[in-house]
Amino acid sequence: MNSANTQTVISKDAVFEGKISSKDSVHIDGKLLGDVRSDATIELGETGSVEGNVTANHVITAGHIRGSVTAKDKVELKGKSRLEGDLVTTRLVIEDGAQFEGMCKMGGKVGAPAVPAAPAAPAPVSSEPATETVETERTGLFGRRPAGN
Repeated sequence: MNSANTQTVISKDAVFEGKISSKDSVHIDGKLLGDVRSDATIELGETGSVEGNVTANHVITAGHIRGSVTAKDKVELKGKSRLEGDLVTTRLVIEDGAQFEGMCKMGGKVGAPAVPAAPAAPAPVSSEPATETVETERTGLFGRRPAGN
């Protein structure tokens, strides 16, 4: 923990229930039951856990998060960390041993609306009837059989 820049700390034996919002960094070694938001960095130590959403510029976790994580800059999942929830960020670092169960969206500006894909062009329609016949083989339980059997 970089205590020189950390303004809010939840110590190892503490349990906090509610929402935390800070312009400065937040360090969690205890248990948070609720959402946490920071304009700077949120860091979870190995004993830290959050049951709620985590939103910051930079998220570093060696602990357990059960909820969504959104980081404008980067998310780092350290080797003993566990994340159960969806993740949105521009950069992601996952160390060997980290566990991640959820969906991940990366790239672009975090929080920017998704750009819809362009619709596919319709296939050209021919006015002439199809005259070509294609024979295929069928595969059954006991091997290949010629088409038509």
